[in-house]
Amino acid sequence: MPARRLLPLLALAVAAACGRDADRAGASTTTSTVASGPGVHDHTPHHGGVVGMAGDLHLEALAAPDGRVRVYLTDFWRRPLPAASATGTVTLELAGGERELPLAAAGDALEAAAPPLAAPEVTARFALAVGGRPVEMDFVLPVGAAGAGAAGVPVHGCIALAEPPEGTRAPRCTLDFARPVTVIAATADGTLALVAAVDLGVSAWRLPAGRLALAFAAPPPLVVPGPEGLQAHPESANDVALSPDGAGAVVALEGRLLRYTTATGRLARELSAPRGVLRSVAWSPDGASLLVTAFYDANAHLVRAEDGAEIRRFAVEREAAGVAFAPDGQRIAVGSELGSVALFPIDSATPSHVLPAMPGPANVLRFAGAHLLVGGNDGALRVFDAENGAPVAQGPPGSGITRLAVAGRLVASAHNDGSVLVSALPLAEVRATLAWHAHQVLGIAWAGPVLVSGDTAGHVALWDVGDLVASH
Repeated sequence: MPARRLLPLLALAVAAACGRDADRAGASTTTSTVASGPGVHDHTPHHGGVVGMAGDLHLEALAAPDGRVRVYLTDFWRRPLPAASATGTVTLELAGGERELPLAAAGDALEAAAPPLAAPEVTARFALAVGGRPVEMDFVLPVGAAGAGAAGVPVHGCIALAEPPEGTRAPRCTLDFARPVTVIAATADGTLALVAAVDLGVSAWRLPAGRLALAFAAPPPLVVPGPEGLQAHPESANDVALSPDGAGAVVALEGRLLRYTTATGRLARELSAPRGVLRSVAWSPDGASLLVTAFYDANAHLVRAEDGAEIRRFAVEREAAGVAFAPDGQRIAVGSELGSVALFPIDSATPSHVLPAMPGPANVLRFAGAHLLVGGNDGALRVFDAENGAPVAQGPPGSGITRLAVAGRLVASAHNDGSVLVSALPLAEVRATLAWHAHQVLGIAWAGPVLVSGDTAGHVALWDVGDLVASH
């Protein structure tokens, strides 16, 4: 992480993550080719299973159609631990109900024998004692090739809440992650939401039900610089961008730009990226390019979506912050650390207009038709003419805006105080205040008539706001 600061909207998430257990797991499509040991940060499967982390231990679990369930134990640096050092049970959720099974050492794994497993996946709750310490971890384990795999995510899906008092709004259901949620994105057809959480990677959820579809594969192992044995900090996705057709997703994970296939969660490739910790990323409307910024870098980088090769740079004041593509793909907006926003033709490194500085870094930008939206640290949603940068409207001040999501003439703004406002364009008139989150909201996305929001406590809410969408 940069020594001077974190991106403000992620600072609380990373701080909160340091004190909580659980970790990332993904589709078992990325395997480690780097030797285990001090200095190697690795969450990839070594045995074709699903990897999770509890405290400073990694667990890799897998289930076979014949009913065998195994878990392999490794330390922080993925060095194997003897199976004989652990005891415990695994509880499987089967068609006939829950079944708790004892685990016994079988070679270098702990193994339990269950009845044959016919479903494509099975939920498994491990309760272990490793060296006298209790270790617990929930998994969704694929049984066949089509099954989903994940660890540390809400294995029971979206849980319905009680009916709210008449005249008030509450989420239809919620997902509770083990770590802070930093980004949420949704496909244009509204059928899939991607949720990024600190040290949990990215998982995909089917909408509107809120059921787990799959988890994205873990990134390739990374050699951690510094003295041998230096512990890596929690990994946080600073941004996620979906391709216009929803088939691909790019994750800005620390200093890496990872391109995934959305339908499978497989890592397509690691793209070339600007040097440093990545800050924001946007995908062009034609799907051919990405706009990327990094901390301590005055430039926004236009790169090819295929491989990350740089096409052009756009310089702003001090550091480039938020980025956005206009719907026609011919113009971009680049925010600066000092709060100004520059509008550029896509084929020119010279801005056509520069909007005056607004409170705080210009991290949060979105185009909405003929308008450019800027979320301020003062909580005000500002609306500008996207062609000439002229101010159009300004919403009420409040707690700082962390993200924006646009659906037609509606814009949802996520705020530091946990609130979510739904405003109507072009005048930024607040039509609804969604007050359920008790912590900073960092993720927000529209999925048709559903609004998805996520906070630094790991809570994700699914809001049915079809009445607002229908009225606009």
